[in-house]
Amino acid sequence: MARSNRGIGAATAALALVLGLTSCGDGAAAGGSGKTGLGSATIVLGGKVITWAAAYVAVCQNYFADHGLNVDLTVSPQGTTSAIAGLVSGDALSAMTGAPAAVSPIREGAPVQMLFNASLGYGVQVVGSNKLVAAKKITPDSSLEDRVHALRGETVAILNPGDSIDQLLRFVLPKYGMDPDKDIRMLALNNYSNMFAAMKIDKIGTLAGSPPNGNQAESQGIGKILFSGDEFTELANYPYLVGSANTRELAQNPDKLKALVAGMADAMKLLRDNPEAGKPCLRKEFPDLDQKTFDAAYEYTVKSVPDSPLITPEVFKSLSDFAETSGQPLGVDYDKAVASDLVKQAIG
Repeated sequence: MARSNRGIGAATAALALVLGLTSCGDGAAAGGSGKTGLGSATIVLGGKVITWAAAYVAVCQNYFADHGLNVDLTVSPQGTTSAIAGLVSGDALSAMTGAPAAVSPIREGAPVQMLFNASLGYGVQVVGSNKLVAAKKITPDSSLEDRVHALRGETVAILNPGDSIDQLLRFVLPKYGMDPDKDIRMLALNNYSNMFAAMKIDKIGTLAGSPPNGNQAESQGIGKILFSGDEFTELANYPYLVGSANTRELAQNPDKLKALVAGMADAMKLLRDNPEAGKPCLRKEFPDLDQKTFDAAYEYTVKSVPDSPLITPEVFKSLSDFAETSGQPLGVDYDKAVASDLVKQAIG
């Protein structure tokens, strides 16, 4: 469901509180080991998930500071809506969200473009409660078709209407003869804490979200992962998590955004070339996860780190094709949606 510009504007009012309460990590030290002079910037994440590994590592390893930018990495407890609102209002240099949330304001005419890709593949894990798994007779040997059919008649907790979970269900269910508007009920619960609480008391049969939430549900013994978005080969090049920029900032402060992209690129290279080197940075951000859950989520995440932050036409086509199949066409083309020239300049 597309959100209106009025909705984005209303969410902006809460952004000061969001930015004031939810900073994570130590931040890149001003005047770090590399270049200086670009000042500070706030980067807002639409949610605290381990799949934002490159952003956490870039702060932890001072990669942004190496390119002259002091970054305050912040998580929006109100989800992607307020993250995008902060971008539109100019309170944040970049919003890092799922691709559908990034495209929606562009389609609505907001001054936004997608800047970089941070995760390839479709990093959503769909979890069935223990009660559902037993009732539907799902086992580790069950076929993908049987695991998807287990959702029939169930209430599925999502974060927000039209989010990446919503779109995955609209993509997957018709493949197996199911109507997402008739065969399941999607219930927007805004955050994972609400989802977990509802599943623990059997108010919902299914929840879905990015790692480590599926892994954590298993670790807590409240359910089992039924299937993941990465089981569908046609989604291998899907840009699951993206960073967006305000077009005003792109025009007026391109060097800041180039530093942002370059820092992300450095972090991605570290995660690809030496995954173990980035692990302590992520462990610090998720101290409450038990080791088994953390290891599983981290392994899952590192495999999704792209070779380049550039959103290529091919990657964008995967996003567009998926949206079309899900019944929610993008409504924008590559040149309007993606600030590719600045990214190319940033990564050389």
